[in-house]
Amino acid sequence: MKKALIYDPYIDTLGGGERYVLTFALGLIQNGYSVVLAWPAKNDLLAAETRFGLDLSKITLDQGIYDLCSQKTDYAERLKFTKDFDLIFWVSDGSLPFLFSKNNLIHFQVPFKKLGSNSIINNLKTVFVRKFVYNSEFTRNVLEKNLQKDKGFVLYPPIDTESFKSGKKENLILSVARFDSPSHSKRQDALIESFKILSGKTKGYKLILAGGLIGDEATIKKLKNLAKGLSVEFITNPDFNELKKLYSQAKFFWHAAGYEINEQTDPEKVEHFGMATVEAMSAGCIPLVINKGGQKEIITENSGVLCNTPDEIASATQHLIKNLQALEAMSKGAIARAKTFSISEFNKKLTSLL
Repeated sequence: MKKALIYDPYIDTLGGGERYVLTFALGLIQNGYSVVLAWPAKNDLLAAETRFGLDLSKITLDQGIYDLCSQKTDYAERLKFTKDFDLIFWVSDGSLPFLFSKNNLIHFQVPFKKLGSNSIINNLKTVFVRKFVYNSEFTRNVLEKNLQKDKGFVLYPPIDTESFKSGKKENLILSVARFDSPSHSKRQDALIESFKILSGKTKGYKLILAGGLIGDEATIKKLKNLAKGLSVEFITNPDFNELKKLYSQAKFFWHAAGYEINEQTDPEKVEHFGMATVEAMSAGCIPLVINKGGQKEIITENSGVLCNTPDEIASATQHLIKNLQALEAMSKGAIARAKTFSISEFNKKLTSLL
């Protein structure tokens, strides 16, 4: 059996990128690989199973390899353990590693403007890389200013579209985004501003802000203060089943990452793709999102609305509330568009990559 190694230094954050990496691991297993995840803690993998609804029991953890991957090792030591693998899938932290397997894939989830180390060393490292795997065309376009274009491969994140179903819709607006995102602010404050504007024109709606939170209580406290007097509910660390229920009930999905950011000068601070947006769409939620980054690759004219300001989000939502026929048509369009990013499509393209 072929052996694959996966290294992701952010597994314990349990964000969308980690769902991507773990689904990639399952895709490798389907393609006949045994998979070793360089990670020290079994509890983090169990938490990922609960959060993402994935069966990860066939993935093997290796703390020793994690120690070698996460530390600055000498190249002889790196050669010793990487040459035994048929494939390595390595999540970049903004730098390039020296890898020596038969098939080295470097994955970029973040559109880094600059890469660590100098260009001469990086050029040498890329000799050993077969493909740079990007989560969006946006990420690819930023990185390819510094990397070879002929080695680029866009593999959109896998969305479990079959698990999300449209249910009895209520007067709910949903946002799903981490409250403590390590890479870029999700701007829930801007969504509260949008809801304040909408509430002044349309009554009877509720905004639910759901997302991961690991210890950063100050951030959510500020948001709760902004939302005082408004029909806003906060849900922290929802599991997969709770998210499915929320998506099924909500009519609209709002997302504001990238608001007030120049995506040319600060590409890392906008949405690199938008996995939660696609999840919402697959359940018939109409997305109204900030017109930045990877979101532009998701939303089409009949499947959602790209907005530039909180006021535009509120105005577009109010327009759809008043036009039931347009609302229903766009909800159906969102469901159809989401299928483009399904797990089955991900696995097809993963197989072509292999």
